[in-house]
Amino acid sequence: MSTPTRATQVSGIYETLGQLIENPKSLGLREQLPPRVLAVLISTREILREELNGRTPIAGGENDLAGELSQDADAQHGIPEEGQNEMSFNRLLRRRMEQRHLSDYDVAVSLGCTIQRVRDLTTGVRAPTALHIAELALLLGVTQESLATAAKPKMDSLAATV
Repeated sequence: MSTPTRATQVSGIYETLGQLIENPKSLGLREQLPPRVLAVLISTREILREELNGRTPIAGGENDLAGELSQDADAQHGIPEEGQNEMSFNRLLRRRMEQRHLSDYDVAVSLGCTIQRVRDLTTGVRAPTALHIAELALLLGVTQESLATAAKPKMDSLAATV
């Protein structure tokens, strides 16, 4: 199989996964997907995006990568990108959980941690670890960079007190 054909197929799968994640009903499903399924789909989509970025660029008409989850979600909910960068980690986490209709329990099950740990992250009592940032980014459909940027001031203040 030639590289352009494969890239076109990967691009198509990437686009379809984006539709499935954003609006499962548009592809014939009757209800929203469970959080764990969403997390797997988002992870798969990220792998495809990395493969697309690692290959020669695809023609703009076929795939402009505008379907990046964090940017789509921000546009849907009217959050400007610069406003997101100024938002604290716990506020960003709470907002994303609300957007995805995820409870503390849903996130705790998906991350394999306690509900109290999730509550501590959403209230700002605890700073997130790099692993939590990566897992939450997959679960909530945002880039690790946006969560890490939001968490940096909290981690810096904790480091200064130590």
